[in-house]
Amino acid sequence: MQIKIYDGAESIGGTKIYLSQENSGIFLDFGLNFNTFGLYFKEFLQMRAGRGLNDPIEMGLLPKISIYRRDLIPSDLSTRDFEKIKVDAILISHAHADHFGCVGFVDFNIPIVASPMTLAIIKALSDCGHTSVGMDAFYSSKRERKRDGRVLDTINWRKSDSIGSRPLIFTEKLEENLKEFMSMHPNKKRSFNFENYDTSTIAFNVRTYPVDHSIYGARAYVVEGEETVAYTGDIRLHGENGYLTLEFAKKARDSSILIVEGTRTSRHEHSSTSERDVKENIKKDLDEADGLVIIDFSARNFERLKSIDEISRNLRELVITEKDFYTLHALKAAGLNIISSNMRVYRPLKIKREKWIEYLEENTDIEDRYINPEEIRKDEDNFILSFSLYDMPNLLDIKPKKGTYIYSSTEALDEEQEFDFITLNNWLKRFNFETKGFRINAEGKPEFDKGYHASGHASPEDLKKIIDTIDPDIIIPVHTINSMWFTENYQERVRIVRNGESIKF
Repeated sequence: MQIKIYDGAESIGGTKIYLSQENSGIFLDFGLNFNTFGLYFKEFLQMRAGRGLNDPIEMGLLPKISIYRRDLIPSDLSTRDFEKIKVDAILISHAHADHFGCVGFVDFNIPIVASPMTLAIIKALSDCGHTSVGMDAFYSSKRERKRDGRVLDTINWRKSDSIGSRPLIFTEKLEENLKEFMSMHPNKKRSFNFENYDTSTIAFNVRTYPVDHSIYGARAYVVEGEETVAYTGDIRLHGENGYLTLEFAKKARDSSILIVEGTRTSRHEHSSTSERDVKENIKKDLDEADGLVIIDFSARNFERLKSIDEISRNLRELVITEKDFYTLHALKAAGLNIISSNMRVYRPLKIKREKWIEYLEENTDIEDRYINPEEIRKDEDNFILSFSLYDMPNLLDIKPKKGTYIYSSTEALDEEQEFDFITLNNWLKRFNFETKGFRINAEGKPEFDKGYHASGHASPEDLKKIIDTIDPDIIIPVHTINSMWFTENYQERVRIVRNGESIKF
């Protein structure tokens, strides 16, 4: 067996790990490296869709390997020197873009293996227009060369072959509701007759286990071939389902090789904050809040949303966005219903009504949940808005007199993110909001209060507990910028594999 890390060994995210033996191979995740992406691109400076694979290949966001969609290859991009590899499937650990955000570039014949919830969330993100080509993991508009072969454009969607979709392998039983949701394309009003493949199409024996992370549906994998390899994905012990991570560790004890994330081996923030702590701190602020309340938490952290909904009942109604409601509908189809009678949906003032919203209006009770800005303005003390910086323009319609803003997400990691908090603070000052969870100091930089956010990753102490339980012969750290922590703690058992390097067993 050979393990090659194409990306994600020396960064937090961008994970692309290739396992191969004889004439077979699989990828463990195929994510977008935000560190590399951020060197060249930002909100209003994006990769050019009309150039297909050219931009991500040129800028080092994709490795030069022979597994990509042919319809994304412009005439001036030579693939002759691309490494030829065999890929039976891509195993996705969870629905964060740094783990799946480049799958949309991959040939449609290569299936995805993931949990029902992960696939439902990925599809919801794609349906709502959150994504780029790389994140369109399940289906995507096909491209064709124009007169100038260097430029690609989407095929007219009315043509039968205009949408490409890939086979899916669900790690658990596919329920009928989810099959119906996964089969429809709300923007094009067409359906897919996809087949739920099983892992017998893969040359390796794949076992999958639920684990705790800051998004529902996260899975760890044990891959049995010439060697037995355990892969953690992103894990933690301090969330709602921390016990599942320990159960995985116990079941993975027969693994000779452990590929393990190490996000927090170089971080110390929120070292002792659990999801229960966050819930209690937010509840205290809600009890004391006067006026409108806005709570901002990590995107797609629906465990946090569930907690906020639970503590807000009998106090205030929780108002979420249409996109969040669509994803909650997807989770419900996958078997997890956290939509409560206390939830309302904010109806923004806008001209365009997207097709996916029409789908919600036809298939859910969203019409009964809608609330407009005037209704919120009349009774500010009765509502909590689940808004982020990008929802702030809606305050111009609500016109709140005062309120409390609770920030319950990650700290700013770079200067650009610090500027975002300055912008956010300007909005909040304009509408007389008191801030909890962050503040702007005398130097004009954001400072963050502990106790309002729990990391999605295991602390160094918890990592030791997980590794010691699995007790592997060989440890390969990934998703970290401090691989030396593993060497210091596990010495000769650690194999440091850099990006682009491989190791044979």
